[in-house]
Amino acid sequence: MRLLLSAALLIGPGSATPPPLAPASRWTVEYAEKMCVVSRGYGDPAHPVIVAFKPTPFSDQLQSVILGTRAQLGKEGSLNLALEAPGRTFDKKQPGTRVYFPDGDRAVLTYYISRAEFEGLVDAPTFTVRPKSGPVISVALALNKPLLAALEKCEVNLMEQLGYDPKKLAAVVTRATSNSPAEWITQDDYPASALMKHEQGMVVIAWTISTAGRVTDCKILQSSGSNDLDKAACGAILRRGRYSRPALDAAGNPVESYSTRRVMWLLPHG
Repeated sequence: MRLLLSAALLIGPGSATPPPLAPASRWTVEYAEKMCVVSRGYGDPAHPVIVAFKPTPFSDQLQSVILGTRAQLGKEGSLNLALEAPGRTFDKKQPGTRVYFPDGDRAVLTYYISRAEFEGLVDAPTFTVRPKSGPVISVALALNKPLLAALEKCEVNLMEQLGYDPKKLAAVVTRATSNSPAEWITQDDYPASALMKHEQGMVVIAWTISTAGRVTDCKILQSSGSNDLDKAACGAILRRGRYSRPALDAAGNPVESYSTRRVMWLLPHG
C-alpha cells in the first residue's frame, strides 16, 4: 500500500522559519484500504517532501503526515510541535512522533489536526509545522474547497464500503454524549495471550450508537497486526460503552450514529 501525505516542508534546525517550499505536484485524493488520503509533494520535484492528511470516519481529527529524509525531519522520537498559518488559530501544542523507516534514509513525522483546523486551512498561503526541537517545516499549502469536496466524496464512499449509512451521519445535529469514555478501555484489558507473544500496536475501531445510547456493531478500521489486540479493543467497547444521551437530529429526535477511537496497546515496562 502506498503511503500518502499532505501539508508542509522543512529546512535546517532551529526556530527560524524557512522560506515556504513550493508545490512540486498537484493535490491528489487516493483511496487505500479502509482510508482516504489527500497528499501533495513540495520542494525538489526529484526528491519532494510529501505532506498528507488522512481523516478517520466519524472522528473530529485527521492524521497528518510529513514524509522526507532523516535530515529533513530530524531525530526520531516523540515531540511537541506548533502549527501556524496566517490568520488561523490552532491548539497551543500538538504531540507528534518522528519515525525512521528501517531501510534507507526515509523518515515520517506524524501528528493530528482537528477537522475544523484542517478546513480552516483553505486558501491559507502558507502552513508551518514548528517542532520544539528539530527542523521547521513550511510549505505554500494551496489547499482549496474542491479538494475538500473530493475528500468528502471519498469518505462517503468509504463509509458505504464499510457498511455505514452516510445519510444517518448527515442527519446528526447533536452528537451523542458519554460520561467517561476514557475508562472504557484500560491497560487491564490487555489480553494475556498478546502479552505472552509480546504483541503491541495501534488499532482503530468504529462502532454504532443506538437511539437508546447503547454501543453495538464494533468494527476494525485499522488493525494493530494482532488479532487478540483487535478483539480486546472491540470487546471492551461493547462491554462498557454507554452514552447518557444518543445523537439527535434537527427536530431533537434520537437517531442512530457512529463513533471511532484509536487504541494504542503498549507492552508494560519492567
